[in-house]
Amino acid sequence: MTLNSLQLEKLSEKIGQDVTTPAGASVLCLDLEKRGIFIGLNTVKRLVGVIPSDVTPRKTTLNIIANYLGYPNWDLLQEDTAMEGSGFGRKDIFIEMSELDKDAVVEVCWKPDRRILIRHDGNNRYSVLKSENSKLRPGDLLSLSQLAIGFPFIADNVIRDLKSLGCYRAADGAGITRLDVLED
Repeated sequence: MTLNSLQLEKLSEKIGQDVTTPAGASVLCLDLEKRGIFIGLNTVKRLVGVIPSDVTPRKTTLNIIANYLGYPNWDLLQEDTAMEGSGFGRKDIFIEMSELDKDAVVEVCWKPDRRILIRHDGNNRYSVLKSENSKLRPGDLLSLSQLAIGFPFIADNVIRDLKSLGCYRAADGAGITRLDVLED
C-alpha cells in the first residue's frame, strides 16, 4: 500500500524534499529517527511508493505517520486526505476554473519539478505567464475547465503563435501536487 498523493505531499512538505524518491525516503526515515521514531527504511520506501507493495502496513505504523504529520491517529489523517471517487468534491484540492475572477493568477505544480503560472483571461481561457520545466511556454493560451490535486493537468486546447497545438496533458503519474490561487 502506498500513501495517497495528498499524504505524500504533506510528508514532502514536512521534510522539504520529495519523499517519493529513494533519497527522499531516506531523509524521511532519518527525520523520524531524530524524533525517536523507528520505522525501517524499506517500510518507509513501501509507504511512499519507492518499493512497490501490495501489503497493508500495520495500523501502528500508519498511526506513527499520522502522529508525525500532527494528527492524533491514522483514521483522522485518512479522513482529512481522502481522495474518494473522483476527488472533485473536496474544495481544498480542486479549482473550478469558471468560478475564478478574470485576471486571477493560478500556480500549478507537478513532479518532478514542473511549475506554471496562468492568468484567467475570461471564458475558461488562460494565458501562461511563467513556465518552469514544462513544455508550455509563456504566452501560450489554454482552455481549462477544472484542475485538481492528485489528478492530471489537462488543457482542452493550447494555442501558440495563433496556431492550435491541440490537447495538452501532463502530470499523469502523481498528478498535480500544488494548486494555488495567488493573491494580488
